[in-house]
Amino acid sequence: MSTRTHYARVSHAQRANPIFHTLYLSTGHRYLPRKGPVAFALVFALNEELKCMTHSPSFTLEAVSQLDHGALAALASIREWKNSSNRVNRIPTDILSLIPTHLPAQKDRFHATSVCRHWHGTLLKHGVLWSQLFLMSDIIAHGDDPAGTIPMISPRAHQIRYLEFMEYSWQDIAEFSESNSGQLPLLHTIKILCSEGSHPHGQSAVASPSSSPYFRGSINLEQFVLDFAKLSSLCHFVFPNLTMLQTVEREVYVTGTRETSVTHLRICPTSFSWNTIIQQYMASPIEAVTLSINYPWEKGIQGFLVIQSRTAVVRLGFKVEKICWDDAGLSMSHAEMCCQIFPQALTTIQDHPLLSHFKRLELRHWAVLESLWVELMANKVEELLTVLGPLDKLTIWGCDLRVLLSTFLGNPELEDLE
Repeated sequence: MSTRTHYARVSHAQRANPIFHTLYLSTGHRYLPRKGPVAFALVFALNEELKCMTHSPSFTLEAVSQLDHGALAALASIREWKNSSNRVNRIPTDILSLIPTHLPAQKDRFHATSVCRHWHGTLLKHGVLWSQLFLMSDIIAHGDDPAGTIPMISPRAHQIRYLEFMEYSWQDIAEFSESNSGQLPLLHTIKILCSEGSHPHGQSAVASPSSSPYFRGSINLEQFVLDFAKLSSLCHFVFPNLTMLQTVEREVYVTGTRETSVTHLRICPTSFSWNTIIQQYMASPIEAVTLSINYPWEKGIQGFLVIQSRTAVVRLGFKVEKICWDDAGLSMSHAEMCCQIFPQALTTIQDHPLLSHFKRLELRHWAVLESLWVELMANKVEELLTVLGPLDKLTIWGCDLRVLLSTFLGNPELEDLE
């Protein structure tokens, strides 16, 4: 059948049927004069199907739905055929695969996948597109089920280098871990950032017990950051090559021991299980301890207890905020907040078996305290020195305790920097 014959039959069909006339205008009218017999055949086939359906007693809504589906398929085929002649579609695959490496931002790489089907299929196979993923919890609109981000990215999990979860429940994270239980050799950083309160999906934010550790296939993971309001144990995770662990946590209970090579550990804010944390990650004798307290903002103070050995450094960070009652006109002063931190830190130093023989102690306190609070701090330091015995070096920054500690300043070198 010639192109002219196709065109004549289609022209007659579109004049005879208003539905087909609309379909013709939306699909073939722009392409038929240029695209030849294939496009004619697509539109003509739809016309034949429509004629059979309109003359049949079974012309139902289901039949109309089938016709609509056929029209959409024809549209997609015509668009794909039309796009194949576009210059941007003629870029060789080996050259096209280099484009993601030259785009400056991750969002630009994802935008590039929307250029056309050819670009979409080629770029989605590129590893750099999956190297960094920042996952926000799926948004539920109008009561519908979320699209489900995690199932969509699971087939590419082996290509991920940096993975960050934001506002996810533990159920979602556990499901992702289970669905990707194989090896994740490229993954070197995991961040789980979940705010306190109800989860957007109405799910519980509390970590439930797991039969096996999460992300157990991440054998080369180096950095793990956990910011979660409710977590019962860090034993949900076992990473043999971990070098940096950071958790932002109210109460972290660490049970059991693992042989890891962690060189940097930060727990923030304060946890009353510091001793168990230190014992887990510090296997060699402690050489130096630094307690630093400062006042970064008006509402509270923060500090760090840094414990150093030959093989590792553990940095325990903590924060204390002011508590105000407007009706009673009461507030907690900086000195009172400091005295909540100082005894806790010194008790940790005093009670832990690995800290009983260290020889260098450094106390940093960046505030001017009244004599009452200075005396209280001196009493705590005195208790500590009584247990520890002589030090090789004692450094005090910002608070002169020499008068109150004179009986203990025989052997150690005292540096007092105001």
